[in-house]
Amino acid sequence: MLLNEDITTTAQLLGKTLRKDSYLHDYLEAVERFKADPEASELEARLYSLFDQFTARQQAGEQLSREEVDGFYALRKQVGVNPRVAERDSVLQVLKPYLVEIADEISGMLGVDYTDLAKVTQ
Repeated sequence: MLLNEDITTTAQLLGKTLRKDSYLHDYLEAVERFKADPEASELEARLYSLFDQFTARQQAGEQLSREEVDGFYALRKQVGVNPRVAERDSVLQVLKPYLVEIADEISGMLGVDYTDLAKVTQ
């Protein structure tokens, strides 16, 4: 979908403005701290990789062992209590309602549900 120049310019301005906002700024800083922590990044990458492997195996009809499932939940707990992951996720929880408000305002201005439009173009 091609966007006209006014929409593109406005979207870029919105992005720049949001990056200066304290809510989003705090989240972006938390993400950078997370990325800079090799332990946190590696733990989360292992968790997602294991999740993908298990999902593929289950979709292929394979049964996971109790030990594998327990290991997955132990890793998920380890990821969840990692200080950098917990910080990033905590800041994101504060940010989400704010982003919903912004999406609602955009929807009101457009006269259509902005989040539905965003889903279509992803």
